[in-house]
Amino acid sequence: MAEEYYLSDDIEDTVFSETTLSYVKPGVPHKRFQDLKNGAIHWDAKLDLHGLKTEAAREALTQFIHTQVRNNKQCILIIHGKDSPKNVPPLLKNLINRWLPQIKEVVAFHSAKSKDGGSGAVYVLLKKGTELPKRVPKAGDGSFLVAETKAMERKRRLAEQQGERQIAPVKAREHSDVEHQASPEGELQNSILQHPILDSQRFDGIDPNLNPEPPLNTEARREFDNEKREQEKEKQLRLGNMPKFTTAPTPRGP
Repeated sequence: MAEEYYLSDDIEDTVFSETTLSYVKPGVPHKRFQDLKNGAIHWDAKLDLHGLKTEAAREALTQFIHTQVRNNKQCILIIHGKDSPKNVPPLLKNLINRWLPQIKEVVAFHSAKSKDGGSGAVYVLLKKGTELPKRVPKAGDGSFLVAETKAMERKRRLAEQQGERQIAPVKAREHSDVEHQASPEGELQNSILQHPILDSQRFDGIDPNLNPEPPLNTEARREFDNEKREQEKEKQLRLGNMPKFTTAPTPRGP
C-alpha cells in the first residue's frame, strides 16, 4: 500500500518554461547524478501529467512513484509540460519541482534531454527498494509451511490428550460445593434393598411368614423338598446345564 505524504504546494523558487530543473540528495555518487543528467540511465516507466489538476496530479505522482519502487525500478520519466501564457510560470512544472524533493523515495531528478521532452519533463532517480530474502529450495525439501503445520498439529493433539488424561479422573461429587443429601424416599428405598431377607438366596418373592416351610420329618416336608429339587432341575435345563443321571433311587425321606 502506498505511503501517503502531505506534499506542500508552497512554491519557494519560481521556475519558468525553459528553466532546467535539477536536484540531488546528499550521498548520491557524482557519476551517478551525471549519468542521470546526460540521459545515460535508461528510464523504465513514464508518467504523463498533462491536463491534470493539482490534486489529481499529486495523487497520480505519489502512487506512480511507490509502484515503481515496489517494482525495483531505478529511473522514471515524469512529463509535466511547460505550456503557459506569456510571462506566466507553468503551474504543474513548479509543483513537480516542489513535490519531488518531499518524497523520500526520490534521490535525484533533472530535466530531460530533448528526445524525452526537454524542459517539459524530468528524469527521476529512485532509491532501491527493499527486497524480501528468498529461500532457495533444496532437492527433496518439502514446504516449510507444511512442516510447520504438522508440528503444530502434533503439539495440539498432545495437548488434547494430556487434557483428557487430566479431566478423566475428576469426579463431580468430589468437587461439588453442595454436600449431597439423600432424600427420605431414597433412604427408605436403600433400606429395603439392603434388608437381610431380600438379600438372601432363598428368597423367592413370597413373604416367609405367610408361606412358611413345612416342619421336618413330615410328609409335607418331603413333598416340599422333592418339588424344590424338580424346580432346580428345570432351572438348570433352562440354563443349558445337563443334569447328572444316576441309577440310585431318589430318596423319599430322611
